[in-house]
Amino acid sequence: MRATPPPPPRPPARAYPGTSPMGSSPALPRSTNPAALLAHLAAVLTSPDWFLNPSLPRLPALLAPSLPESLPAPLPVRLAAAAARAAAPSRHLLAVALPVVLRLHSLSPPPLRPLFDRPFASLLAHLSRFALAPLALRLFAHMHRHAPPAPAAPTYNAVIRSLCRRADLASALRYLSLMVRSGWRPDAYTFNSLIVGYCRTNQVDVARDLFDKMPLRGFAQDVVSYAALIEGFCETGRIDEAVELFGEMDQPDMHMYAALVKGLCKAGRGEEGLLMLRRMKELGWRPSTRAYAAVVDFRCRERKAKEAEEMLQEMFEKGLAPCVVTCTAVINAYCKEGRMSDALRVLELMKLRGCKPNVWTYNALVQGFCNEGKVHKAMALLNKMRACGVNPDAVTYNLLIRGQCIDGHIESAFRLLRLMEGDGLIADQYTYNALINALCKDGRTDQACSLSDSLETRGIKPNAVTFNSLINGLCKSGKVDIAWKFLEKMVSAGCTPDTYTYSSFIEHLCKMKGSQEGLSFIGEMLQKDVKPSTVNYTIVIHKLLKERNYGLVARTWGEMVSSGCNPDVVTYTTSMRAYCIEGRLNEAENVLMEMSKNGVTVDTMAYNTLMDGHASIGQTDHAVSILKQMTSVASVPNQFTYFILLRHLVRMRLVEDVLPLTPAGVWKAIELTDVFGLFDVMKKNEFLPNSGTYSSILEGFSEDGRTEEATSLVSLMKEDSISLNEDIYTALVTCFCKSKRYLDAWVLVCSMIQHGFIPHLMSYQHLLSGLICEGQTDKAKEIFMNSRWKDYSPDEIVWKVIIDGLIKKGHSDISREMIIMLERMNCRPSHQTYAMLTEELPDRE
Repeated sequence: MRATPPPPPRPPARAYPGTSPMGSSPALPRSTNPAALLAHLAAVLTSPDWFLNPSLPRLPALLAPSLPESLPAPLPVRLAAAAARAAAPSRHLLAVALPVVLRLHSLSPPPLRPLFDRPFASLLAHLSRFALAPLALRLFAHMHRHAPPAPAAPTYNAVIRSLCRRADLASALRYLSLMVRSGWRPDAYTFNSLIVGYCRTNQVDVARDLFDKMPLRGFAQDVVSYAALIEGFCETGRIDEAVELFGEMDQPDMHMYAALVKGLCKAGRGEEGLLMLRRMKELGWRPSTRAYAAVVDFRCRERKAKEAEEMLQEMFEKGLAPCVVTCTAVINAYCKEGRMSDALRVLELMKLRGCKPNVWTYNALVQGFCNEGKVHKAMALLNKMRACGVNPDAVTYNLLIRGQCIDGHIESAFRLLRLMEGDGLIADQYTYNALINALCKDGRTDQACSLSDSLETRGIKPNAVTFNSLINGLCKSGKVDIAWKFLEKMVSAGCTPDTYTYSSFIEHLCKMKGSQEGLSFIGEMLQKDVKPSTVNYTIVIHKLLKERNYGLVARTWGEMVSSGCNPDVVTYTTSMRAYCIEGRLNEAENVLMEMSKNGVTVDTMAYNTLMDGHASIGQTDHAVSILKQMTSVASVPNQFTYFILLRHLVRMRLVEDVLPLTPAGVWKAIELTDVFGLFDVMKKNEFLPNSGTYSSILEGFSEDGRTEEATSLVSLMKEDSISLNEDIYTALVTCFCKSKRYLDAWVLVCSMIQHGFIPHLMSYQHLLSGLICEGQTDKAKEIFMNSRWKDYSPDEIVWKVIIDGLIKKGHSDISREMIIMLERMNCRPSHQTYAMLTEELPDRE
């Protein structure tokens, strides 16, 4: 053991003549925060008379209280040791402490420099633990240039380990070569580091070879060797080899268990991973965050969000701190299941436990709400994100833009584009594809083409999705010549037309010229080595069925299957519909059974088609039994489902030739007696009406403003103990607004809020615009003032309620007043929205 010389006597500051007055030296900070103390020490060391600063003797104890006071070392060495110990728990502090320790070493007289071996060794160990290779190399270079202490075997090992952990194997091997040339012999630590490096560069076979050679070199394989190799096997998907290696150990440690749990879960063998986790608990170990996180992630991928949340709760209860990625995985799983209230509950839980959500957390929620058709709730997250210090990114805006487009609010989507650009974010292909597709679906193909032409000036290259949207929209609008030009542009832009591209042309040809033209086009595709898809064949089969050319249907169907295209749900439903029209319901039933037999999911449209077939020939009971069957397989009936049944009941009541054929006409003809008759048939077949049943029928009545029927249905719901949901409230508000019963609509909105639902902004638009048009301006202002606008995005309130509602109906003055009200309620729109207002208001005055 190296003898440590006694510290030199420390004379008082006054014994040094010619020094600066101590008042000009950095004062000791009041805070005992290590970062502040290290910054103070760094500042002191920049002074020529640093050794005279009176704060220096006190700093070791403040930086590292656990450092022994009796440590027999001079003050510079004690300061270096204290700085290294204080920085140990933090990557950031290590980056701060390293230059301080190096400065202390450089400023110390030569006799003291060998004593820095321990602080240097401590720093190297911590830098290696955090894989801070650049800092480790900086320390190594300093030791190499300013020895003593010169790099020794532990120094080389620390640098090699740090580089291997960063998967920088080439650099690690260079330092290994330098280590050998310097006369140091690699040891077990070196081998273990190299095993880690080879595993992290996916050279697991080389790592296994090194592992096997360790005993031949006189080194026992230890838990570190096994853990590194097991993790390497797991990361490369060689789980069976990892399990076999794990079985070779007499006493595997918790790190090996954790590595194997993660590997098994990643490979989709989560149940085995869960058994490993339980085994860890039985052995008395507290499983690591990594092990729990792997199981949580597996549960999420398996769409078992509830079980994932239970594991998350267990982590919190055991004092573990799951990272934001793990918490976000659970939130995302709930969002994918459509369980948004559970997702929001997990968000609040993670905040409560000190885990700060990031932009990916909020993006999962935004996508979840948009998928549920609740864009107003997704928009409200913009403000909540910013309030938490999280800025929306391009993904956030793209999801919202797509959500607004799907919701039919294309103008709001373009306003979001302006907000996006105002936030300094650049719109990409995804952004513009959503807008172009929405314009095409709305029949606004000229605007879509103009927007597409402007992409190149924006530095965006159109892709296959862009061209397919345009071609599809143009074909549906009858502008086939322009569609062909875009096909030429598509090819010249380097985008290969796919089966979706050709579907638009096939559909147009079948519609305008018949099935033979569609078949000819498929023949041309085959000649060009373009394999037709199921969608292409289905379009032609649909036309053939309408033409009742059943022989050619069978031949085309056989050609489709022989080419490797399996019929999908649309193909089968098309065939089923044709049989139903012909009254051949047995064949239609057989098609349904064939779908299930071939593993094709029977969707709501397929069930509706079969129900319509049975209802059309008076088999109401059979139709209701199909309704019961579809709900048993988790297929959700929609408004058209109940429309089919009600239409049949209306036909039974009315004379055939006076029944309107359009859905709107049928809803006008439906009476409450028809609805009650449907309910009786459903109850007879042991299928009770539920909230979905009422919601679908109420939506039909609300479109026609039939408040009496809607009110009667709500009363019946209450008798059946069925609670009103958000969709029912929204339908009722729309219904009352259409019949100009605005005050009743406001009562419903208030009830909706009391029950925890957030009304749609379109409900407010109809309500406030209607009141003002009826001359009840004061009531409209009162409602606006008393509304809970904090639950919405201020920008969207302005867009949908004020601009699209009030301003477009000529109520500019009231709009200005409402903007002022919003500001007073701390609900301030963005600068971009103010600019939109200024553009709108003058034109309307």
